[in-house]
Amino acid sequence: MEYIRTPKVENVRLIDRITSRKATIGTLYLTATHVIFVENASEARKETWVLHSQISSVEKQPTTATGCPLLIRCKNYQLIQLIIPQERDSHDVYISLVRLSRPVRYEELYCFSFNPKLDKEEREAGWKLIDLRAEYSRMGIPNSLWQVTDANRDYRVCDTYPTELHIPKSASVPVVVGSSKFRSKGRFPVLSYYHQDNNASICRSSQPLSGFSARCLEDEQLLQAIRKANPGSDFLYVVDTRPKLNAMANRAAGKGYENEDNYSNIKFQFIGIENIHVMRNSLQKMLEVCELRSPSMNDFQWGLENSGWLKHIKSILDAGIFIAKAVAEEGTSVLVHCSDGWDRTAQVCSVASLLLDPYYRTLKGFMVLIEKDWVSFGHKFNHRYSHLDGDPKEVSPVIDQFLECTWQLMEQFPCAFEFNERFLLHVQHHVYSCQFGNFICNNQKESKEMSIQEKTFSLWANLWKNRADYMNPLYRPDHSQTQGVLRPDTTPYNFKFWRGMYNRFEKGIHPRQSVTDFLMAVKEETQQLMDEMEMLEEKLAKFQKLDLNSTKMKTKPHARLKHFELSISDNCIANTPQDYSGNLESFSSRSLSQIYDEDTTLMLIKENLKISDPDLSANSDQESGVADLSCRSPNGGDSLPSEDSGKEPDSDEATFVAA
Repeated sequence: MEYIRTPKVENVRLIDRITSRKATIGTLYLTATHVIFVENASEARKETWVLHSQISSVEKQPTTATGCPLLIRCKNYQLIQLIIPQERDSHDVYISLVRLSRPVRYEELYCFSFNPKLDKEEREAGWKLIDLRAEYSRMGIPNSLWQVTDANRDYRVCDTYPTELHIPKSASVPVVVGSSKFRSKGRFPVLSYYHQDNNASICRSSQPLSGFSARCLEDEQLLQAIRKANPGSDFLYVVDTRPKLNAMANRAAGKGYENEDNYSNIKFQFIGIENIHVMRNSLQKMLEVCELRSPSMNDFQWGLENSGWLKHIKSILDAGIFIAKAVAEEGTSVLVHCSDGWDRTAQVCSVASLLLDPYYRTLKGFMVLIEKDWVSFGHKFNHRYSHLDGDPKEVSPVIDQFLECTWQLMEQFPCAFEFNERFLLHVQHHVYSCQFGNFICNNQKESKEMSIQEKTFSLWANLWKNRADYMNPLYRPDHSQTQGVLRPDTTPYNFKFWRGMYNRFEKGIHPRQSVTDFLMAVKEETQQLMDEMEMLEEKLAKFQKLDLNSTKMKTKPHARLKHFELSISDNCIANTPQDYSGNLESFSSRSLSQIYDEDTTLMLIKENLKISDPDLSANSDQESGVADLSCRSPNGGDSLPSEDSGKEPDSDEATFVAA
């Protein structure tokens, strides 16, 4: 709070960049964790919440006659333009946001103050939801060919690797230690994925310190052990994900790539994925296109092509396809590396695993995949996503590209993934939000030193709790797309611009509901109707058991009819589609004809079906019969607390609306 110069500024205008609607006037609040804009309109009072950790940059634009503009760019691709009446207030807000968006210590991050009102046991259970030991056991590891090594106990061999690593059973600890000394950052070859059907494996490492002529016998022995751990293949693929020129340039610095003359029975393959600096510049060029106001078709297409973004997505997918084919079709093991083995290596290994294993295409399996190939193997979340103030040249959208590769696959195979687009968007949001502790540190050792699991909460538990919001209505576990290996087509016309990611906050340029959201709403309402039917069936069954003779009907007709009317009205359906109400009416009339006079029964049912259940109607769009899911928060909630509620907002998606 000491960095907030002006906590409240009135008569601030929020510019709508897409539509011609007049600027919205409201009040701007600065809190310890959020920027909050509240509209003045008494009938709406819409709120826009933005986490400080989501702010990528704050730009102070030239003063105009209407005020002092501030442009806030967010890491989740939200763009907010504010016009503050007074120059002094604008300067104070600018200085405050620059400091608040660039914390210098981990303790300043939102996850250390975020409290979802869970006790200690619930927090611990949340962190135990994803168990990597159980995941390797699912793959059939350890077995007669692979073992768990304690060589990296206390991180004594490689401080960016996890403590539990899987290596070939024939590899000894001295071989592992010797190989680690010959690999950049000590990241020696270890198992990432094991294909039980044919014993082929995907291993990962960093580049060797080979220079022009250096070699290491232990490293050569470890690669041979990996090859021999797959008895069905006579050779091992070594995939360098870098362009060949980049790898050759590294040789001058004493690094480089494996020499096939020194490593027997290997086949070397360059892939050509560009480095983090090229990717960062490519994203920036694409975002400039996304920020154009009313661009022409030529401008948009030229800008998108000039950015090279989709070309880079294609190169990552091509690498994953090559590895998946080698494992599934050739039955050959693969060793993957880039420079240090924590960026392109993570992308390619996880894409290949996604293609090979249907489990990773389920909701929980995808969480396991990110935890295994990204978190545990030391992807540099802090540096790549600028959680703390640091070197801007270290920032790059590495995991964003992996999420987009997943989305591109979902577009080609709509029935193969259990989760929907919203799930990917919320994972991306929370990589940057620092609301949960999963993606804060650069490696496992750093996380343990910061006591992340003792002081913060797990995102996976939150997403799993709200998993109904992330289910793909087209997913079928027994579908041909769902089972076995995916074989995508990467010809250029199959790649799409991901509007849902890069323009998802521009509500004026696309419908409020996607097709998937519409299907989810229909599915939810269908389930509600089925529940109502079951309740009515139970109620009718109770009436059938009553001994209603003609004498009781004559002596107490008004009381019994009143009781029946109240019973039915408790369970009636609001704005039910015609076919549902018709079926219900005919079913009810047939059942009740055994108890009451037929004319009286039909009259009662028709009357009561006209009554709307206020609880149900509050959760659905009464004109369309479809719930409006467009304003849900990133963790599945339908609304966010107002400032006066005293509750921490659970997330900070685009435009937060107090419904």
